[in-house]
Amino acid sequence: MVWIGAALAPLAAGERSAKAVDPKDGPDVDLRIAVEDDEIRFQVITNLAFLDATTAASREDPATLAAAEAPDAMTALFDLFRSENEVTIDGTVVQPIAPDPGRDFEFDPGDPSLFPHFVRYGATAVAKTRLTLRYPCKSPPRRVSVTWGIWPANEQIAVEGRETPSIEILARFAAGGVDRVITLKESEPQYTWHREADAGRNRMAAVPPITENEKPRLPWGAGAGAVLSLLCVLKGPRALRRTLFGPLAVVFTALVALQLSARDVDLPTEAEALAIFEPLHENIYRAFDYTDESAVYDALAQSVDGQLLSALYDDVYRSLVLQEEGGAVAKVTAVRHDRMTVGDIGLVGRQKRVGFRLECQWQVDGAVYHWGHAHTRTNEYIARYTVHAGDDGWRIAASQPIEQRRVDSAPLSDLDMGNENRWRAATSGETTIEEGPREY
Repeated sequence: MVWIGAALAPLAAGERSAKAVDPKDGPDVDLRIAVEDDEIRFQVITNLAFLDATTAASREDPATLAAAEAPDAMTALFDLFRSENEVTIDGTVVQPIAPDPGRDFEFDPGDPSLFPHFVRYGATAVAKTRLTLRYPCKSPPRRVSVTWGIWPANEQIAVEGRETPSIEILARFAAGGVDRVITLKESEPQYTWHREADAGRNRMAAVPPITENEKPRLPWGAGAGAVLSLLCVLKGPRALRRTLFGPLAVVFTALVALQLSARDVDLPTEAEALAIFEPLHENIYRAFDYTDESAVYDALAQSVDGQLLSALYDDVYRSLVLQEEGGAVAKVTAVRHDRMTVGDIGLVGRQKRVGFRLECQWQVDGAVYHWGHAHTRTNEYIARYTVHAGDDGWRIAASQPIEQRRVDSAPLSDLDMGNENRWRAATSGETTIEEGPREY
């Protein structure tokens, strides 16, 4: 994998080794909302603990849901969501249509090997139902407001003698070609999306433009070579005029023309280099907010150059976004640059373009989703980068990984997630990586 974007995929990949502590040992919800031209679609994945805590649906075996019991469970959940939640489309409250049992509802009994890890709820914490709710639209919606009204206690963080807080929901909201993470909680249960505001928003951070000298430097070296070669052609020994001095004159003249036509880019100062790199790097993560493949690629092209662009897109996009089909998927929610140290400033990379090298240490917060559960992860990375003046602006042209580690060594509770000072020293998961630089 091209390591420049490796901070994305490991957030999800790490889940494959962390199933013993996920999902929550209590009522749990994974909510995914999609705004389409003809409908607002809710995919609500809940465990049986949630079903038991919020409905009167009965089961003969408390640990599972029999096929004959599925219709009653579907109806109970549908009635619950219809009565307690509210969806407003362009100012009008809209009710969901009745679900199709064969299309809109399914049950997964879960992996029995995980049941012993959930000391409170056992199988009911792992077994899941998936219900799709469809809210019809007469025309492409301009404004959508969602209010969630079901808040069972978060038993995973229950403390004896204290009131147990309600769950929080890390929901995914896809609209206008962008997939974002929203947080719904009992004190702030509503989220509103505006098409016009979203369409007019530039999601990419502004990168300082390349500055060029108004008076280009004259190519004195190539010019002197061209003049001397021409004099030798005119005055030198006849035998050497055609075989040596003539070709040299052509070469030096071509160099003069090339250098006169080339851009004369100003070298950035150290402060300017930092101001260039930070938004370039952040925009790599922002590119993956888009839902359309071509939009992701075009957004990446605003930060990354050359073959690194193609490799980053192919490796990271397909390993991260397409994991949705069969595994965990991560959405980056925050990027923090903790330390950036500028090295060489001058002609860099194989193409010898004006630019700079830099070492960066940063942290990435991600919301990780897998079947029926969502939570946060924080990873920390150190890498070296090469940035050069591309044809259309500053671009990252090379990367060399140094180190990566998991910062939150234990799963974060909902209370942890609301605490700004929630970073913990890593006690496990630290990895040192030394690879050769990828330069193009």
